[in-house]
Amino acid sequence: MIESKVKKLLSAGAVAWGASLPDASDLIAKLTVNVGVDFLWLDLEHRSFEIEAVKWIPIICRMRGCTPLVRVAGLDSQLIKKALDAGASAVMVPQVDNADKARRAVEYAKYPPQGTRGCSPLWTTFMDVSYDEYLPAANDETCVVVQVESPEAIRCVEEIAAVDGVDVVFAGPLDLSAALGHIGRTDHPAVQQFLADFPARVAGCGKASGITVVGFDSAAHRYAQGYRFISFGSLITHGMAGLAADLARLRALEAAGPTRG
Repeated sequence: MIESKVKKLLSAGAVAWGASLPDASDLIAKLTVNVGVDFLWLDLEHRSFEIEAVKWIPIICRMRGCTPLVRVAGLDSQLIKKALDAGASAVMVPQVDNADKARRAVEYAKYPPQGTRGCSPLWTTFMDVSYDEYLPAANDETCVVVQVESPEAIRCVEEIAAVDGVDVVFAGPLDLSAALGHIGRTDHPAVQQFLADFPARVAGCGKASGITVVGFDSAAHRYAQGYRFISFGSLITHGMAGLAADLARLRALEAAGPTRG
């Protein structure tokens, strides 16, 4: 059966917990998915690689029941189509400034009659899924995540969230800091206030709010604020933090000298 784990969780009022993939590595993807995250975020906006570099990763995700999320480089029907045809079941579109752009994101991600996506997915071949099984269910499976990042989008949050077919409205803290006039200062009170108010604004339109953070404490904080689609780091960031913490403890042990006896 074709279904989106993320959409199923969100429709039940639960939270979708995800991780990001810092590099186009099948191995890192596999190890991350094995942890049990609900979605894996593949970023094609700010990375140097394109969809060819991650072509097996959506399939790796699907094999473990994890939702493959691809953030495309922009609101482009060709980029969205390629991501979905490669196996993504969730697509994130950056710089969605208003309701019109949100409607176009949905249109590009859905097959007719809801949208204009062309019909020729390739990932189904590698997973022995027939078109008869996938195509009728594809629109229901596909999760559309739109990203709020600009001054216009800040003013239009409710209009964007109200668009039919949008599943998640995503707050990008770093870009929002720039849009609010405090570039790079995600800790600025104005940025933090916007992020605190964001979930209620989105939930008022019946949609889920999303955000990206790093680590347990930040994720727990955003969860308490009402965010329901949360990327909380990567295998690399968590591994680096653990490695750095253990190294610091070992340096301290060395400085104290060996324990005798």
